[in-house]
Amino acid sequence: MLSKRYSIRTQVALLTLVPLLLLAIVLETFFLHDRFAALDAGLLERGKLVTQQLSVGSEFAVFAQNKPFLVGIAQGALMQQDVHGVVILDRASQPLAHAGELSHPLHDVVAQANLVNPSYPLQTQLTRVAEELDEQGKRPPVLSNQTRLWIYQPVVTAQFNLEEAGMTPGDQIGAVIVEMDRTRTQTLKSKLLWFAILLTLLLLSAVLYAVYLASQRLTAPIRQLSLAINLFTAGKLDTRVAEDSPVIEINTLETGINSMAVQLLQERATLQQRIADATLALRNKKDEAECANQEKSRFLAIATHDLRQPLHALGLCIAELQRKVTREDLRHLVGQVENSVESLSVLLNALLDISKLDAGAVVPKIQTCELSELLTRFSADYQLLARIKNIRVVVGCPPLYVMTDPVLLARILMNLVSNAIRYTPVQGCVMIACRRRGDKLRIEVRDNGIGIAQQNLDNIFREFFQIAPTGLEAQKSLGLGLSIVQRLVKLLGHVLLVRSAPNKGSVFTLIVPLTHVPRHLALSNQIPPDEENAERRQHSVTPLAGKSLLVVEDDALVLESTATLLESWGGKVTRATGMEMLRQQLAQGTQWDLLISDYQLAENETGLE
Repeated sequence: MLSKRYSIRTQVALLTLVPLLLLAIVLETFFLHDRFAALDAGLLERGKLVTQQLSVGSEFAVFAQNKPFLVGIAQGALMQQDVHGVVILDRASQPLAHAGELSHPLHDVVAQANLVNPSYPLQTQLTRVAEELDEQGKRPPVLSNQTRLWIYQPVVTAQFNLEEAGMTPGDQIGAVIVEMDRTRTQTLKSKLLWFAILLTLLLLSAVLYAVYLASQRLTAPIRQLSLAINLFTAGKLDTRVAEDSPVIEINTLETGINSMAVQLLQERATLQQRIADATLALRNKKDEAECANQEKSRFLAIATHDLRQPLHALGLCIAELQRKVTREDLRHLVGQVENSVESLSVLLNALLDISKLDAGAVVPKIQTCELSELLTRFSADYQLLARIKNIRVVVGCPPLYVMTDPVLLARILMNLVSNAIRYTPVQGCVMIACRRRGDKLRIEVRDNGIGIAQQNLDNIFREFFQIAPTGLEAQKSLGLGLSIVQRLVKLLGHVLLVRSAPNKGSVFTLIVPLTHVPRHLALSNQIPPDEENAERRQHSVTPLAGKSLLVVEDDALVLESTATLLESWGGKVTRATGMEMLRQQLAQGTQWDLLISDYQLAENETGLE
């Protein structure tokens, strides 16, 4: 249950007014009750005195039935305060005299006062009450209602000896009933009550005003403290509180808050300086790490490139050796060497690609390309491998245009399709499908191969990680394809998603942006069509017999291996290691039909030069 929150002023007012109000109510109730009781007792006492005086004064007149005398003393009693009526009865309870205005006839008084039995005469009821009270010595009896008070006093023989009449002292010879008016008493009670209420209200108002002034003096500095704390929270530590509170404790608190603000300001300045120093140090470390990483990537790129030179020469030598060896056992051994060199070449090419991507040497050329033509061209390269494994490759993509680098996109899809074919069992199926989702295109490569466990979905993009294939595929896979794919996807700004389950296949989804371009638009910078490739291959496969060839290479091993292979194909080869040897050949007037040159030569020379 949520607790209610009140302000300090409200709490001070409640703590002050509630006890005071309770105390005022208790005291007023006590004193009013006491005062009301005193008023009622005074009225009753005056009535008793009047009744007693009438009883004593009318003793002989009642006995003598002297009605004029009785009327006189009854009228004299009316002059007393609050006396409203007087009735003097004889021994038989018959009225001898009365004065004033009685509230009701005597036989109806009892009924109007709600006494015990209204059928009895008033004297009878009062007599019964007198008999009951006589046991406790509380005579004379009293009856009352809201507006009237009746006092009964018997008239007895106390002053005269009436033995001759057969009466003994103490015998009742009559009775006096005095009716007292309670109106004045009730009026006094009302005045006292209203006076007490007004006095209480005035007192509470005065106290409330005093509490308001006191709380104002108390809460004003507290509100200033609260405002200052809010400003501190907002970061404005230069805020200060005026130390002028008349309350000692609050003044101490103001001084403490100002001191704390000064200390926090100093601590913040120190902390900011430390953060700036740490940030600068981290930035320097980051720059050093990035520089070291770039140097590492450049080193790997250079080292891989330099390793490709002897590897290329080794490949040329193996090709020449393959042509010259005729023995079957030696040809098998040369084939094994060629397979090893091919695997090493694939590994070096992959490492070179990764090092180039990490070094930032690959810059994507984002342009518009038609995806269906691109998929049709590169998927044809895998049809032979798919037919060997008896795997069906299905390509389904409408003519859509995307914004990407077509060469890098083809490289990504080639790696994905190659992995799908590699890990799909015989008679399986690999599907390349496109799904349009708003302004994005989802290119999905699906297979029903061995699948990937959930715990390995993040590991497949790590270098040299493989999903334990079987057979020959275990030797062909290096675990670098998906690592290259991840780097290319990040470079292009695309999104790659993976969904897979063991023995149920995998789905690699590449999300690329769509663009709207007319179909008849001629696209530049796209991969040449197969017809053009075929035509180029046809023109490039030209007999070298009788042709004069120039090979420029600063690596002696590569130069000799290339020249030997070209000579084995019937060409006449001139060897040169750089521009100096080439100038000597040119000075002799030598001419060539074909020039083959390495791009990066010694002494900062290039093949273009």
